[in-house]
Amino acid sequence: MKTATTDYRQDLRLLRTRGQRLLALAVVLVAIAVPFALSSGFDPPLDFPWTAWFPAINLALIATIGAAAFNLLLGYTHQVSVAHAAFLMLGTMLGAWMGQLHGVNFVVVMVASLIVGGLVGVIVGLPALRFQGLYLLIATFGVHFFFLLAYKKFIVGYFGFNAIIFTAPEVPAWLHWLPFITPDDNGIFAIAGNFRWYWVLLPMATLSVLFLSNVVRSREGRAFMAIAEKDVSASLIGINVTRTKLTAFALSSAFASLTGALGAYYIGARGEDSFPFELVLFYAIMIIVGGISSFQGAVFGAFFYYMAPVLFDWIRAEVPGIRSVEFLQDYANETNLAIFGVLIVIVLVARPTGLVGVWKSMKGYVSSWPYSS
Repeated sequence: MKTATTDYRQDLRLLRTRGQRLLALAVVLVAIAVPFALSSGFDPPLDFPWTAWFPAINLALIATIGAAAFNLLLGYTHQVSVAHAAFLMLGTMLGAWMGQLHGVNFVVVMVASLIVGGLVGVIVGLPALRFQGLYLLIATFGVHFFFLLAYKKFIVGYFGFNAIIFTAPEVPAWLHWLPFITPDDNGIFAIAGNFRWYWVLLPMATLSVLFLSNVVRSREGRAFMAIAEKDVSASLIGINVTRTKLTAFALSSAFASLTGALGAYYIGARGEDSFPFELVLFYAIMIIVGGISSFQGAVFGAFFYYMAPVLFDWIRAEVPGIRSVEFLQDYANETNLAIFGVLIVIVLVARPTGLVGVWKSMKGYVSSWPYSS
């Protein structure tokens, strides 16, 4: 039974009920067990892609940060910006310039990507003070191509016509005493391989989503939602619209830049074609399918976006009746995008709240069973 809230501070808590705390504990236990299960060498029947889930999960953890940042701007403040990929490029350039060219520590690079991304985000957010809707979209559309030109110039200027190669970050020797950190034969503990990266990406994604979730529960977050409805109305109730919009752009851009730097280190290489404009649409797919105006939806959408194609590929290769269809085999990527397109239409028409809405409906059904209708 849902209890009434008698304390405003209680209403701001992320985990307000005993059921939510138990569910969070279960999620933590599953998250701890996942890497050990995926690296156990288990061979499932029907050639189910057991090992393929590991890179998909790691990529989803990285995308979770970017999707949450995009959802903050588009879902909570209704600022229609398509400059998201531009900040992924910014984070990649910072990681390459600081980490690869000047040997700066990985942690310092991540912090710098947040700070620089936030500062540049304030500049990019200036058009939002005068433009709205389609006009703002066109203005940020130009930002994308400006960064794309700068990114290509950066690669040619510092790395020639080759891709940027990112070396695996190393844990400093003074931290080798920590549990589970056993240096390799050369005395170095490099963050390489899916198992080690998982333990870096999981806390970073979790802390990022929790931070942004707490922001929208604060006074500033309520200001975000106020300007999402109407700038004039928000200003009439005492909200500083200029500061609020620039704060939203700064936070979203900071975590998008972090996503770019983190993804570059994990993937290990970035080229000129790594950041097409379609990347913004892919993040839009994540937050629409997952659930717009919800950070939980950003998590669901990111995991669905990266894990569903693994399942689709397995179905195409192993399920009788489908594996014999040549069209599905020859146009695998196009088929995946078509499925995502159909899902977006279904979500917008039948379930606007996305996967997070389905999840909440399931929880409501279970909590009220056997009285569920």
